[in-house]
Order: sequence, then C-alpha cells, then structure tokens
Amino acid sequence: MNPEHTTARAGDPAPSGASAPDATPVPASPASATPLGTTRFLTLAAAKKAADTAMSSALATGYPVSVTVVDRDGIVIARQRADTATGATVQVSLSKAAAAAGFQMPTAAIQDYARANPGAVYIPGFSILPGGLPISLDGSVVAGPGVSGAPTGEIDAACAADGINAIS
Repeated sequence: MNPEHTTARAGDPAPSGASAPDATPVPASPASATPLGTTRFLTLAAAKKAADTAMSSALATGYPVSVTVVDRDGIVIARQRADTATGATVQVSLSKAAAAAGFQMPTAAIQDYARANPGAVYIPGFSILPGGLPISLDGSVVAGPGVSGAPTGEIDAACAADGINAIS
C-alpha cells in the first residue's frame, strides 16, 4: 500500500512509515469551499414560451417556420415546426440557434463579421443567416433561439426577438 495515496480515517492506526495527519484546521477559501461550480441556464418552461411566442409571431404574419431554442452549448431545449414549414427549416433553425449561442452574438452580426473573415462561413453546424439571437442572463449567454422559414432573415430575427421578449 502506497502511503502517499492512502486516506486516513479518524481512529485508524497510521500505516507503518507514514506520519499522522496534521490536525491543524485550515480555513477554507471561498474558491475551494466546494469543487462544484454554478451555472445559469434557461429553463424548459422558458424555452417553450420563447419558442411558442416566436412561432405565433411568424404565423401571425403568415409564415410557416421552424423554431429551435438551444442551451449555451448548442443542445436543443425546445423545437417546433409549423404544419407547412419545409423540412429544411428545421435544421437551419438549429444551426442559427447554435451559432448565436456559440458566438454569443446575433447571427446577422456574424454574417457581417464573415464579410471580412470568410472562414466564419465554414464552421460545421453553424449558420450565419439572420434569425438566431443569443439570450443573456446577468451578462452571460445562456441560450439562443433560431427561426427559419420566413422570406427574409430579418423577419426570422424579429420573430426570435419576440420570443426573447416574452421571457424577459
């Protein structure tokens, strides 16, 4: 048994060749008080409400769309597809949402950035078409909705903004 990797319990005799553990209390610093971190996140209920509102906004203007809300890591929290939305809109809404959350900026801004930095266009799973927006809480991006299916990205983005406003 390697004494270097042995954990002593109260009342156990010390292994031969090992010294008794130091019983002097060491004050815990706030950073080391727990090995667990904390993170902010968008709840399922809030993601559903944002998606519902974005969908309602698009349908009210006559556009069948798909809406996807992802967490900060690009994992789907909520997804909807209007009855007559094309299948392509489902994947595009996901890639817009993932890009907005991943880059922590609206996809329209990423599109502007890509004009000078064309490599931004070639990131797998990300779409730089307008219609994806980040959702921030206390200065940190926690999620992003993506909308696809309206005739312009600006309309998609306005619907996504309506979804965010519904939970803000």
